[in-house]
Formats: sequence, C-alpha cells, structure tokens
Amino acid sequence: MIYPTIGIPMAGKGIFHHYAQFWCSRCLQRAGASVEKLPLHSSPSAVESALKQCDGFLFSGGPDIQPQRYGQEPLPGCEEADPDRDDFELLLLDAARRERRPLLCIGRGMQLLNVHSGGTLMQDIRLKQEYPHSDPLHRATATHPIEIDPDSHLAYLLDTDTVSVNSLHHQAAEEAGEGLWFCADSPEGFAEALQIEDYPFCLALQWHPEFMAARAPEQQRLFQALVDACR
Repeated sequence: MIYPTIGIPMAGKGIFHHYAQFWCSRCLQRAGASVEKLPLHSSPSAVESALKQCDGFLFSGGPDIQPQRYGQEPLPGCEEADPDRDDFELLLLDAARRERRPLLCIGRGMQLLNVHSGGTLMQDIRLKQEYPHSDPLHRATATHPIEIDPDSHLAYLLDTDTVSVNSLHHQAAEEAGEGLWFCADSPEGFAEALQIEDYPFCLALQWHPEFMAARAPEQQRLFQALVDACR
C-alpha cells in the first residue's frame, strides 16, 4: 500500500473547523496519504462504507461534545454542540476501534475518544488556567509547555519528554475512560495526550499539530506516524 486513505469526518458548520480540517488534510497529504472526507450520516451503512474506504481515521477539532454523552448537564461556559457530528463520530470511532484501525485524535477528537471510553470532560477550564488555552491568534506557534510520560509512544515519536505546543481549547479531559491513560499534561495539570492500552496505533492530542507542522518538523512527524501505521 503506497498511498493509504485516511478518513476525516466532515467538520459541520463552523468556518474555523473547516479551516483546521484543511490543514489536517495538507499534513496527511504531505505524509503520503490520500484523504477521504466523510459525510455525517449516523447509520450503520455509512460507517461500514467508511471502513471499506479508509485504512485509518483522523478525528479533528470542533465544537463541544454534548455533556449528556458523558453523564452531565450543561454548565455555564459550555458552548453549543453539534449532535449530528457527535452521533456519527461516536459510531465511527466505535467501529474503527473494534477493527483496530490506526487513529489520530486532535483537540475535540481527543475529548471524543475519552467520552467514547466512558471518561468525562471539564466543561470550561478558563477559570482554572494559568496559560491562555483558547488562543487562536497564536495557533501556529507554541504558547505553553507540556510534560510527556517518557514511557509513552508519544515521547518515542517526539524523542523528548517535554515540548511546547499551541492551544485552542476551553475544555479538557477530566477522568480518563476505561483502557486509557493520560500520557502528557500542561503545567496546570490539564490532560494534553491520551494513549489506549494494548492498541496498535492511536495518538490523541489536545493541541493542534496541523497548525504548527509547517514550521515544526516534529509536529509533522505525528501525521507521518499515522500514515506509516496505515501502511
């Protein structure tokens, strides 16, 4: 397989989220993959079609996930969700994990992985943050450091246990879901990466490497790792 196909569920209505997905696609294409945009049809046939077309999947950034999905009521600071995207992405993620397909989960995608596994989210971190974690004006540059578990696959890929990243989120994973563990965190203790125990390949990142990859080769390396895993 020379050019694996990576599926990305479509962003929905937000212009910024379409913009982010454009850069995700660019990074995957630079790594040698073709990209398939997946319409948000939450039906078994749509999920089956996606599995037939795609060798791996990227779950990208986007709106808040409905708090009811992780057993909470909306709190002040929680923003509007996209129920259609929640429906489709949770169905697709469930099927992809059963098939043990390679996964890259970015921003909302990391939160989705945690919710899918039974974990919870902090609905708004802005009153607890020391760094500006929702900072779209500086999306192409590193704005705060993170510490990485040296035994994690992420540390192996980046060849370091500390790195500085951008930050575009106002929510964060709180309690880790079943079979997941936090393998990186911010200075405040917010989860910055998740890993699935005993899974062939999954990177789940709270930051957005797609905006940094053009200037930071180590961030492009994360997309390359997904493509190589699909091969």
